[in-house]
Amino acid sequence: MGNVKQAAKNALAYAKRKGLITDAVDAGERFLHTKAIKPEHHDLIATVREGVRVRFGVGVASKRKGKFAKGSPEMKAKMAALRARRKSGGSFTL
Repeated sequence: MGNVKQAAKNALAYAKRKGLITDAVDAGERFLHTKAIKPEHHDLIATVREGVRVRFGVGVASKRKGKFAKGSPEMKAKMAALRARRKSGGSFTL
């Protein structure tokens, strides 16, 4: 039983990470907007999309914090700043 629950959590996490659910919600929203003929239909579609976002934590594109490429000037500057903070001995967050 525990393995099934853990596998389901892993599958949902993978789908979120890869954006599969977000892509499906985007496609569904576009399709529904093409079929909607009344303004209240568009409001209902937006409400449903917000519900999906609240329930699953996906469905609305969010700005991703990008990682710098290894060896890039930005990454070198970031690591230099990190080493400087370590030398000073203060508390900091990455």
